[in-house]
Amino acid sequence: MRTNSFTLKMSKNSDRELETILEEKNKYTKEAIQAVIWELENRNLREKTVILEEEVAEEITRKNEKPIEEIPLPNLYSKKTIQGFSIFFSTIFGAFLLMQNLKEMKKPKARIEVLSFGILFTIVSVILLNYLPKTLFTTLLFNLTGYFILIYFFWNRDLGKDLKYKKKNIWNPLMYAILIIMLLVFLQFLPQILVA
Repeated sequence: MRTNSFTLKMSKNSDRELETILEEKNKYTKEAIQAVIWELENRNLREKTVILEEEVAEEITRKNEKPIEEIPLPNLYSKKTIQGFSIFFSTIFGAFLLMQNLKEMKKPKARIEVLSFGILFTIVSVILLNYLPKTLFTTLLFNLTGYFILIYFFWNRDLGKDLKYKKKNIWNPLMYAILIIMLLVFLQFLPQILVA
């Protein structure tokens, strides 16, 4: 299947919107126009685009200018950010970041699946970690497994392996994650504090 970074965005447009983009092709990048052409071909509207495809290639080569308007890249948390949160905090934190990405990309069903996975994986991990030797390695192994499932299954399936995006700032989720961890540690030691 032919795809580029604009394929997902163009697939959500109506036939008329795609035709409008082709009519105003000088406002868009070559990659965006190519995604429109492929989408029209997928919708069996190819005969309308054969001549346009040649025109687009010639015009872009001839002008060799920067486009006036470009479809903006989505602003998402990166795979590395999700990896860091999953490994150093827990899989549920990575799942929440991926859910934010899916919200940005307007994928509500996938968000629910990621939330369900994050909660279920965290519960199973806690139960299993109670029976396994309590070592840092075991905990990291569970968190790393959760990360791999989040990225190599959910991200690749729902967002696409080669999705281009702008990296979102991590400071807000990092602050919340640290506050939540501090609260959990406080609650764990609260009974001992009250007894003393």
